Amino acid sequence: MLISISTSIFPSEGNPTYLLAFLQKIKSAGFDYVEFGRKHTNISPRIEEIASTGIKVWAVHGDLPRNALSSDNSLRMNAVEEELRRMDDTAAYAPCPYVIHYLDRMLDPRPGRQFRKSIEQLHEKAKELGFILALETAPYKPQISERYPDSDEIANFVRSFESPNMRVTVDINHSNLKEDLIQVAANCRGIIGNIHVSDNMGKWEDHLPPGEGIINIRGVLLALIKCGYTGPCNVECHHPHPTIPVLKQIRINIEKICENL
Repeated sequence: MLISISTSIFPSEGNPTYLLAFLQKIKSAGFDYVEFGRKHTNISPRIEEIASTGIKVWAVHGDLPRNALSSDNSLRMNAVEEELRRMDDTAAYAPCPYVIHYLDRMLDPRPGRQFRKSIEQLHEKAKELGFILALETAPYKPQISERYPDSDEIANFVRSFESPNMRVTVDINHSNLKEDLIQVAANCRGIIGNIHVSDNMGKWEDHLPPGEGIINIRGVLLALIKCGYTGPCNVECHHPHPTIPVLKQIRINIEKICENL
């Protein structure tokens, strides 16, 4: 199984040159594939420099604002247009998964209807550019969200489009907090376009490096493969000091987990 890592392990960019430095660290640590994190933007002017690092782009993470659920159509359209610009900015990496958070987490059904309108517009753009719009399974945050949209709901939402350009991103760190991960894989059978792999202690979305929490990462990966996932083990973890030795150790640990999958 190939290994990918999200640039989200690094902080948000304060300088446009930081992304290249991040990619060089990732390459030096032995990774060949990345997902661009949602806070690493303004990519199109640096496509040639990014290519020069030798890193291949597995996926791009969008950053659809919550105004995409607004009943004020001008606010909603501004949010959608912001995301459409990011899709254009990263179009050189299509076809690949383009990750969007599933934002319908309110009891009131009206924001959910607005969310669908926004996703319909992003889906049309994905078809135009060749992206696979990959809606991410949600974290369980009762302190913040009114309700938890489970993987079955998200999978049914995706299936309702009946489109090869709509898939699910199974975030095992998110889904582990409320659901059985083997069941999550089964719920999303046949439509898993991307995965986010990190660990937690079962209470909060800690985004620990794989192997540092309670999740049976290998068992979950096997379930995802059995349910049709064919992409890389895409690591989306956090670390306070993502030095080259730290990144290298994360790669070694996940390679051991993925051995002979």
